[in-house]
Amino acid sequence: MCGIVGFTGSDKQLLESMLSSIEHRGPDGQGTHLDDKVSLGMRRLAIIDPNTGWQPIWNKDNSRCIIFNGEIYNYADIRKELVKSGMTFRTDHSDTETVLLGYDLWEEDILKKLRGMFAFAIYDVKKNELFIARDRLGIKPLYYYQQNDVFYFSSEIKALLQIPGYKRKANKQSLFNYLKYRVHDADENTFFEGINRLDAAHYIKVNSAGKITSKNKYWSPEVNFSFNSKKSDSEYANELREIYVDTVRMHLVSDVPVGISLSGGLDSTGVVAITKQLIEQSSATIHTDKMHTFSVIYPDASMNEENYIDIAADFVKSEKHIIKPTVDAFWQEIEDWVYTQEEPTISSGPYANYNVMREASKYVKVMLSGQGGDELFAGYIPYFSSYIQSALEANRYDALAREFLKGADLYFPYLLQVAKKKIARSKSVQAEDLISSKVFAGFKFGYTPSKGLNQRLFEDLTKYSVPNLLRYEDKNSMRFSVEGRVPFLDHVLVEYILTLPVDQKIKNGWNRYVYRNALVGFLPKEIEKRRKKVGFTTPESDWMRQKADRIIKEFSSEEFSSLGLFSQKKVIAEFKAWAEGRNSSDPLLFWRILNVHLWAKIYNISV
Repeated sequence: MCGIVGFTGSDKQLLESMLSSIEHRGPDGQGTHLDDKVSLGMRRLAIIDPNTGWQPIWNKDNSRCIIFNGEIYNYADIRKELVKSGMTFRTDHSDTETVLLGYDLWEEDILKKLRGMFAFAIYDVKKNELFIARDRLGIKPLYYYQQNDVFYFSSEIKALLQIPGYKRKANKQSLFNYLKYRVHDADENTFFEGINRLDAAHYIKVNSAGKITSKNKYWSPEVNFSFNSKKSDSEYANELREIYVDTVRMHLVSDVPVGISLSGGLDSTGVVAITKQLIEQSSATIHTDKMHTFSVIYPDASMNEENYIDIAADFVKSEKHIIKPTVDAFWQEIEDWVYTQEEPTISSGPYANYNVMREASKYVKVMLSGQGGDELFAGYIPYFSSYIQSALEANRYDALAREFLKGADLYFPYLLQVAKKKIARSKSVQAEDLISSKVFAGFKFGYTPSKGLNQRLFEDLTKYSVPNLLRYEDKNSMRFSVEGRVPFLDHVLVEYILTLPVDQKIKNGWNRYVYRNALVGFLPKEIEKRRKKVGFTTPESDWMRQKADRIIKEFSSEEFSSLGLFSQKKVIAEFKAWAEGRNSSDPLLFWRILNVHLWAKIYNISV
């Protein structure tokens, strides 16, 4: 794991400036290569082969080199295949060198063999060409910018802001999507005008003139949109368990200490439970005497998960680390937190993960989490709306009646809440009432949630939910020089789950149906039968009301006014009314407005 930067052309001072801006991603050292055609650099966080895996790594005849960010979990198998083909390795067991020599032998087809998370660049000296690729789910970030026939790229936007002549302007379309629809990270556009992200599962080739000569998508998984199962529940559960256990095992590959984020929910508890079993079977090692788990609790909040965290931690006998974020601490370090995220966030929820990674960095260098499980197994209660659509389309009125009956304790309160929100929405302030009609005149975004469950899950996985969760995961972990790993988003596991029919996701009154079946006997009963979840978040509304005066001060500032994005008087009036309980507006709308303001102020952004 590390941070990478580069550009066409030669400029040592700029390269050093870019590397300095992402030092937190790789405190163990750096490596560079400069010639008259290209400048490449990396900051290293040594996880695998810490002694010999320094980058850039060159092939045998020095015709190609690579800078790499990520981990390849099946590198040992690929290495064996390469050795049989006559390839010669210089490092002891570097996964990065495996990618380079694999590209020598198979060119872009190496991407189809990689199982892991990655963003890398290979420089071909003979062709004067860069080959840049990103993993299938976009777990590892890669941003790029083009200016004056120069192509720049980096693991973080901060590095690209070092480019002389870059004008820090907001991408208005990204702001519009975010403020009105709560959508971000859904396409290649960032919030910074002109700076793009390389889409997940894509690779590009860049010539010495700084032009992208080709862009290709190398992974398009099949999705099963059918409702009915073709196998028994136990068959699906057995298949999933086998793949899941192997996936967790592979994600524990490391030469340094490993810890796990534990929320007390099904997904994170599943990760710690399988890890415990693998350690007991001597099938994995985490390089610590005891398993370290890291959790967030809010003792005075209704969303406190401490009881379930205790159950899970006691079950696996972990060294339990409890973090208790406070509203005062959040506001004391909000500038660093906003700077860390690089772009606005849906809520302040990622602050919980920020705290977890900070604490984890004192004990481990790698952290596993349960990110992505909800979007794969329909873990959120609102997914029931899409289940209803799927059942109706399949004429499965019996299944729908069954779910209303067996899941009444979950779904009736949810549907009642939806109805209440629709009524409240007609009476509460909307984004369009508070944002500038002049700035956003003519902007449109065609966002409509998919009707069917599996289609909606796939879109959340690839577009509307998981991409922003992965940004938060990467930014928060790397801020504290920790490698974050997400076993649920392993592409082999994802490909299997995408083949499952709708009634393996929600059935007999349970969401995550097949996952629960697969882990029967592996989890504490209290968690195996959990009906509701919270996860790593913050008590958003309470925190905003407690700091209403501070927020009003921000909304009243000259910086807020001069940004020109909002109707200042209306924002202040509506927020005051909400904070005092005089309207039922969505607090997350005020958060988005506040977040844009703070982001623009901290990054010195103009519109």
